[in-house]
Amino acid sequence: MSLRTVFIENLKFYRKNAGLSQQQLSEKCEIATNYLSEIERGQKFPSIELIERISTVLNLPAYLFFLNGQTAAKTEYLEKKRNNDFCKKLESTISEILKDYGLKD
Repeated sequence: MSLRTVFIENLKFYRKNAGLSQQQLSEKCEIATNYLSEIERGQKFPSIELIERISTVLNLPAYLFFLNGQTAAKTEYLEKKRNNDFCKKLESTISEILKDYGLKD
């Protein structure tokens, strides 16, 4: 499988995993939706700067777009990210409850 194909498959995977449409991701990356669509169809390939922007928007290290067939590494990363996001939300909720009861400044 070519590196371009690996990138395309991973881009689609991570975009969908983030719950974003092509339009939403393209807006966040400040590119045309048509351009993102062309990238995902293999008609265009993004610059390094755009890959960095996409990885920033998706909150992923850029190297994950180039891992071929290493679903364990992808899954492990996403699981850690989900756990981290869950912990942050839980801490925020606990903090709000403590404030409501005057137990925290």
